[in-house]
Amino acid sequence: MNAEEKNSYAGALISLGVAILFWASVPMLLKYFTHIVDAWTMNGLRYGFAAIFWLPYVVRHLDEVPPGRNIWKDAWPPAAAHMIGQLLFGLGPYFNDATVINFVSRSSFLFVTLFGFTLLADERPLARHPMFWIGFVATVAGLSFMFAGGLGAKNTCGAGMLILLGTSACWGLYSVLVRKFLGGYDVRLSFGVMSLYASPGLLALMFSVGHWHAALHMSLWHWLLVWMSAVAGIALGHVLFYRAIHTLGPIASEGSLVLIPLTTALLAFWILGERMTRLQWLGGLILIVGCLALLMAKTRIARRETALVTSTTD
Repeated sequence: MNAEEKNSYAGALISLGVAILFWASVPMLLKYFTHIVDAWTMNGLRYGFAAIFWLPYVVRHLDEVPPGRNIWKDAWPPAAAHMIGQLLFGLGPYFNDATVINFVSRSSFLFVTLFGFTLLADERPLARHPMFWIGFVATVAGLSFMFAGGLGAKNTCGAGMLILLGTSACWGLYSVLVRKFLGGYDVRLSFGVMSLYASPGLLALMFSVGHWHAALHMSLWHWLLVWMSAVAGIALGHVLFYRAIHTLGPIASEGSLVLIPLTTALLAFWILGERMTRLQWLGGLILIVGCLALLMAKTRIARRETALVTSTTD
């Protein structure tokens, strides 16, 4: 490995680490604001900031759209799923602790696979792999334990778990729709356009349903925290993660995301004093095992396809 490759690899690792830290800390910031503004207002503010952040880039790079394609047409299906997922994600901290949010959010990997079976033909061979079914059962078992462990506890409730499952399902559908409709587009451009699609709806909900007047009384420090959560969790987190994918590969990058709930658990314990029940911890760890099993299944399928292509071309 030469010096240039080493620098690229180091940069990708740093990008991945920063993205994980961003996504692990955002639920804590959102939990902090549950006593300051409502979910509708928080969602509108965060996505308004994210759209403003990407607007200049979208304006400058719209002429880079591949010939014969229309990014405004292609972006609306994933943007719709993304907006609903973001809406539910914003409601999550009002019904769950930050630690629970990121553990259950890892189930989105299962929904990616299930929606992939329906919408992407090249994902269907995964259903014939035993490791997939191990991961499927483990994920469902982990979610069940987390739900049972949260009943009667102060950190979650039935409605909270349903909100998190809905969020995970939307994130899974969003990921599949991005792959289906936005392949070939620059990541920053496509995500910027999706931000411009999502922000008007979330802002409309803020002004029509939310108690947005409370935001007028926030301190400068609170406004700075909202801006930081928008830029870190929405505007930059995805771009940093995709940079890691390009260098480290999707398998290693996606697999590393299982560190997010563990990182959140440690940060929430130190900063917010959050504690999950023993049954929730058991469910969370089983959930991570399920995600790793799904990841292993996808890895083996990918290696098998690569070997097949190599043998065919030799």
